[in-house]
Amino acid sequence: MYMSKLTYLLLLILASLSSCYNNNLNKEDISISIIETTDVHGSFFPFDYVRNKQRKGSLASVYSYVDSLMNYSNNIVLLDNGDILQGTPDVYYANYISKSTIHSLSKIMNYMNYDAASVGNHDIEAGHDVYDKYNSELNFPLLAANAIDSNTNTPYFKPYTIIEKQGIKIAVLGLITPSIPKWLPEHLWTGMYFEDMIISAQKWVAAIKKAENPDLIIGLFHAGNDATYGGSDTVSAFNENASVLVARQVIGFDAIFTGHDHHKQTFSVINKAGQKVQVLNAGAHAHNVAQLDINLHWDSKNKSYKKEFNSHIVSMENIAPNTEFLSHFSEWINNSKSYTEEEITSLKDTIFAKNSLLSPAPFINLIHQAQLELSGADISFAAPFSITAELTEGKFTRADLFNLYRYENYLCVIKLSGKEIKQYLDYSIDLWFDNKQNKDGNYLLYGDNIKSANSGYSLKNPYYNFDSGASSDSLNFKYLVNVISEKGNRIQIITPNFDLNRTYSVVLNSYRANGGGGHLLIGVGLNKEELKARKVYCTQQDFRNLLGEWLKKQERPFWPNEYRNWELGIN
Repeated sequence: MYMSKLTYLLLLILASLSSCYNNNLNKEDISISIIETTDVHGSFFPFDYVRNKQRKGSLASVYSYVDSLMNYSNNIVLLDNGDILQGTPDVYYANYISKSTIHSLSKIMNYMNYDAASVGNHDIEAGHDVYDKYNSELNFPLLAANAIDSNTNTPYFKPYTIIEKQGIKIAVLGLITPSIPKWLPEHLWTGMYFEDMIISAQKWVAAIKKAENPDLIIGLFHAGNDATYGGSDTVSAFNENASVLVARQVIGFDAIFTGHDHHKQTFSVINKAGQKVQVLNAGAHAHNVAQLDINLHWDSKNKSYKKEFNSHIVSMENIAPNTEFLSHFSEWINNSKSYTEEEITSLKDTIFAKNSLLSPAPFINLIHQAQLELSGADISFAAPFSITAELTEGKFTRADLFNLYRYENYLCVIKLSGKEIKQYLDYSIDLWFDNKQNKDGNYLLYGDNIKSANSGYSLKNPYYNFDSGASSDSLNFKYLVNVISEKGNRIQIITPNFDLNRTYSVVLNSYRANGGGGHLLIGVGLNKEELKARKVYCTQQDFRNLLGEWLKKQERPFWPNEYRNWELGIN
């Protein structure tokens, strides 16, 4: 039987009304959760083979947590905020040792169904061969709007992405700290330059609004929250940690996920339009995730969503690693474990990193000796990359090598005058020692911020900026630190015939050689062009690997040279 035209028309009207009613229902109450990991630094699996202990968190636990949320809602967005391609033997093995045709980390990130990720400075440190390949294999976009292709003047990575959940359009804009040229050799970021974060955010938020008209705009910034860190000001361009500056000055963001500084926190700021912007940072090493829960209520009068935000940090410490995840990546786990267990040499006695804080000690002497012998330079500058590590007597493995030298820095040789060497050391000493005793009876410069967890010291500044100097026996470089003298002039070089006007070759890591820590830019007073002109060369291979190969050739059991290159004095 054919229905009448009137009946058909009525059915169409009812269906249309029902559809409108259902659409309005969908808009009545929508909940979305955005999860951030950041600064994972290779903490993919629950066991730390370097420190021989369970991790407080890992991506295996993050996977368990996100999977549990998916049991209740499909409106989950998973983001990573960079610095994931460096930090443990697991990722070092995947970057440089593994023969797999597909990068192992891209397999993990695709397995976990990440929606987007930003690029971190330590991801760039892995080199073009690593991060370009990794980027090409991901099922989601790698974001950095202010990393600009030098040839096209367009973003080298994708600037933003659109994620849709239940009809809600979420724009995610990625930015990277623009300070990379201060830290990394140019061959690692060749073909790129970096825009100021505020300028880039203003440009791209306007473009996103015009092209996409999203319901939410989320920032995914690999940069910290303290714009004054390291003596920076909040006005100059190219601030290393401009995330909160962007939140306040660039109108349009609902929330900004931050990273880089490893400080877990949630708070809100008010932007120039008087609107509240959520700021979240998960910390580091997958110990936690940052979670932003968003409730959207449809305002039919204004035809827009009213948004409610709840931000919090969720610890992964008591969340069991996902067994299917571990099983799926068991081959990688076993291979990297075997890699860390490889014996490199043996030590005559136990070395304690903590001893490097108050006097010349074997931990830092080992670095000086390797740098001097590998480079043939006159003088070595180096700082401890740990003050809690213990390298035990006997067998020394690749795991110990990661404890000794945490980062994939390169080795560089530059030219400095004797006067500039003194200025460099004066700058370092002023970060390191006070000119009065602290509560523990030593002269370490203490502050409110504890930079050295589990060390017993509440240091004001990061210990990885506490550079000392050493030399070969032929120069016999030695100096006194007059701690109670006026800051800026506490170094007294006592080397016979040391000439303040002579030019010396100096070996140091690539972070420092490019201006990191301020020793050369602030302490010595070189500008970027002068710094570049002073550079003799940088190695193409990371120093940790060079150090391992050098140690293999040393007499066993090994013990580093005793330089006795400096001492504290009270004059």
